[in-house]
Amino acid sequence: MDNQGIQVVIQFPEQVPLDAQGSAMLWFEHTLRILTKLDVRVVKHLKGDDSKLRALMSIKQREAL
Repeated sequence: MDNQGIQVVIQFPEQVPLDAQGSAMLWFEHTLRILTKLDVRVVKHLKGDDSKLRALMSIKQREAL
């Protein structure tokens, strides 16, 4: 089984551009690996669809939107 290391999850606000997010994640991962001497993997928190109304709708109703 592949070792996933220690995952550190980062969440960015919408105002931070995507190109800056990638660079920041690489820098942060590199810095944590140097400081801790551990196999740290920085990953981005992916937001799912949190619409409560959409969750109550059927697939057909969602497709009609």
